Amino acid sequence: MYIFDHVRVTPDKQIGRHNQPGYELDYIITGRGTRTLGNVSEPFQEGEVVLVPPEVTHQWVFDPEAVDRGGCIENISFHFPSTFPEELAGVFPELSDRMLRLKNLTEAVLYKGDARERLVQLLIELSNTAPGARSAGVVSLMSEMADLSDTVQVSSFSKLTNAEKRLDRIRVYVRCNYARKITIDDISSYVGMNRTSFCAFYKKETGKTFVTALNEFRLEMAAELLCNHPELPVSAVAESVGFESIPHFTRCFTRWKGISPGKWRCKRG
Repeated sequence: MYIFDHVRVTPDKQIGRHNQPGYELDYIITGRGTRTLGNVSEPFQEGEVVLVPPEVTHQWVFDPEAVDRGGCIENISFHFPSTFPEELAGVFPELSDRMLRLKNLTEAVLYKGDARERLVQLLIELSNTAPGARSAGVVSLMSEMADLSDTVQVSSFSKLTNAEKRLDRIRVYVRCNYARKITIDDISSYVGMNRTSFCAFYKKETGKTFVTALNEFRLEMAAELLCNHPELPVSAVAESVGFESIPHFTRCFTRWKGISPGKWRCKRG
């Protein structure tokens, strides 16, 4: 029904521009950079709390220098489906008016003042609560979130074409699943297409095959691991980014960089 996610990752691991059918509440604990919400791009700072309603395209691009001592950014995200406010109002009628405000929200908003402080406190408390014991905290969070009196609009709605939405879903799927085996049947089913239609669609929209794009992304992830984790053998790097065959990984990497993974690592080091 809802997803609570407290992550600490390197800046490059953030998902690119995308939209989704549900809501997303984001609290930036560590990091700064530029956020794009719809057609609006603005700087953001740590401490911000932003609510993104359904279908609004969004992306946070983090400054690689604004990280903690471990080189990471940190944020808490709370995702819930578009039907959740209505379902909650059915269980708690006293929240009906507040949940209606959420249902009517069409632009992303930034919380300010006491409203931001209350949401931050609730998010931190939820982060420290076992998943099975979060129900009461989630109800309180939803109630506070629906108080939009101390917010400012930070987006201008940008509606994607169906093709752009599908490509966004593909990008998110790849970023979340590249480390495991991904077949054409997997990804085509995920975006609601048959195998033949998917392959034709992807080639038309991007100019390359899906397998080529997937391997390019995996190679980019492998290059980061080779550079940042010298303790990992090349075989472990290959397996961790989804290559099942070490020789195939080596051939692909050598074609991409013009040098073998091991030699590239030595050169970079």
